[in-house]
Order: sequence, then structure tokens, then C-alpha cells
Amino acid sequence: MAKSKCPCCECHEFEAVPVVTKSGQKFCLVQCVACGTVVGALDDVKVASVVRRAEHRLNALLEKVTGAVVAVRGKEQGEGK
Repeated sequence: MAKSKCPCCECHEFEAVPVVTKSGQKFCLVQCVACGTVVGALDDVKVASVVRRAEHRLNALLEKVTGAVVAVRGKEQGEGK
């Protein structure tokens, strides 16, 4: 897979920087960590939506893992008696 690079300095590292416009609209700018060149902008609502979806997926996974651990421990305790 090709590695993304800054069009200005060719650095391969980027960061997301929250920005609020004078009118109050929130954006998340994607910029080069080395020189600050902005390479993209995301609507804050979309970013928040992605984070919420990821949170729900992680919570569901955590519940499954916790359930599996409880089941294994219960089985081990049952065998140890």
C-alpha cells in the first residue's frame, strides 16, 4: 500500500486539529505534523459520528470478550471442584 505524504515537505505524519470558524461551524483539519500544510478538512459532525460508531463497536466487543472470560472462568471453577 502506498504511504501518504505531505505535498509540501513529503513528511508521512499527519494530525487532526479541531477548528471553529467565525460563524461557529466546527471542522477538523488534517494537516502535516512537520510543516502544518492542510491536506483535508472534515465536518466535525462526521468525525463525531465516526467516533460514536467506533465506541459502540468497541463496547459490543468488550461485552463479548467479558462474557467469554466469565464463561471460561465458570467452567474452570466447575472443573476444579
